[in-house]
Amino acid sequence: MLTRRGLLAALPSLPLACLPSPYLPPPYINDAGDQRAFLAWYTWLAEAAFFWPGPTLPREIRDCSSLVRFAFRNALLPHTAEWAHSLGLSEFPPLPALSRRGFAPLLRTGAEEQAHFADAAHLMRYNFRRLSADLNAAQPGDALFWCQQPALGATHIMVFLGPSRFESAPGPFVVYHTGPDGKWAGELRRPSVHDLLNHPEPRWHPVRGNPRFLGVFRWNLLLGGD
Repeated sequence: MLTRRGLLAALPSLPLACLPSPYLPPPYINDAGDQRAFLAWYTWLAEAAFFWPGPTLPREIRDCSSLVRFAFRNALLPHTAEWAHSLGLSEFPPLPALSRRGFAPLLRTGAEEQAHFADAAHLMRYNFRRLSADLNAAQPGDALFWCQQPALGATHIMVFLGPSRFESAPGPFVVYHTGPDGKWAGELRRPSVHDLLNHPEPRWHPVRGNPRFLGVFRWNLLLGGD
């Protein structure tokens, strides 16, 4: 397991680059082994962002949906030495590899549209499927969606991590970016589920009966498409 200290030691002080890809994605990942591999990389990358030193955090991670896009895209790319170099990593964990290659991690932005960018509302509508209003249904890699501004639909997303891959602290955890607020750029946070359930503002409690909590969602690509 690549530890927090190992991740920090592996990162340079330069800004991080993104990997483009010219291919189109499949509608879903059908192989059980590939599903496990995707979830392992996706949750590792999402949590790794929390431990990334601020100056070297990938510049694209500026809010909650950009964190999800970053982890999603890089989870699906081949994890080669060149890929690691593009992220400024001198090492990465020996997680299982996806067997299917030659497709780009594009996100759905409509019934027939795909793009590298999708905000929280489009992520929820076109890329995830609702499972339950019960947090107990969440598994690592699932998403928690929130609607803090009803006129805008889904406005916030958190990644459900389950146990930490970086330290032995008690979990399970979620990770998210707050997004900017005025002159404040925002920050990444990784509270435990216990802490989230006891958030001082009840509108952030992931429980039935909270109208701001939209529920637990799972990636369409793990459920046979949309």
